[in-house]
Amino acid sequence: MIIVLYGFLIGCFVTLIGGGGATFYLGVLTSSLAMSTEMAVPTSLFIAVFALFSGFLTQLKLQNVEIRVGNRLILAAVPGILIGTYLARFIPAALYQHAVGVILTIMGCIVLYKNVFAKKKDKKTNSESKVALLFGLISGLMVGFGGLSGGSATVAGLSIIGLPAVKAAGTTTYILWVLAVVGLISHLVAGSPISWTAGLFLMLGGVIGSILTPLVLRLFDQKKLNKVLSPLLGFVIIYFGLNLIF
Repeated sequence: MIIVLYGFLIGCFVTLIGGGGATFYLGVLTSSLAMSTEMAVPTSLFIAVFALFSGFLTQLKLQNVEIRVGNRLILAAVPGILIGTYLARFIPAALYQHAVGVILTIMGCIVLYKNVFAKKKDKKTNSESKVALLFGLISGLMVGFGGLSGGSATVAGLSIIGLPAVKAAGTTTYILWVLAVVGLISHLVAGSPISWTAGLFLMLGGVIGSILTPLVLRLFDQKKLNKVLSPLLGFVIIYFGLNLIF
């Protein structure tokens, strides 16, 4: 049952900040269950697909998903996945992770600036911004290289173009669900091994967490909630960036 609890906590956390959770599931599978990376990667994607889908449906019902903006990032991310998969054979993983770490750290600082120091008139949403496409491409590259869900880049891009924290998290859930489906299909086609039993237990907890979290957040004042969550997103993005660098 501890595995179900792990899944629940991960589902709550990634729904709160906007993420796929594949990296967290991967950590539980490799550390707590001593599963090989070869099996843990596709298994984590299997879990994330269903956890994200349940969270996406809940966020959609609560009107926290900007489908049009999400589709723009998805279209930019798919080429990124293909490019990342191809370049992964030539670029050292350490060098790539350091570069992404620097980018995420800078993006996190921008998110903090826009939500803490910038004036209210600077926070207008610009869903047509080309910046969103850039972050979609970066998300795809992170997925293509493997081991990274791309959630940090996605939620950073959405925050920078002005989406409130709650909607940025909800829209990110939609985007990452689509990317996780693409990743899982590629692994299934390649015949990658999946631990269905461990996956189902973690998935159960993740689904419960991803459904309950947005329902609970809805009970709070959205403006006050965004004032707290928006800076939090910036700190989380910076954390992930520094974690990749060091």
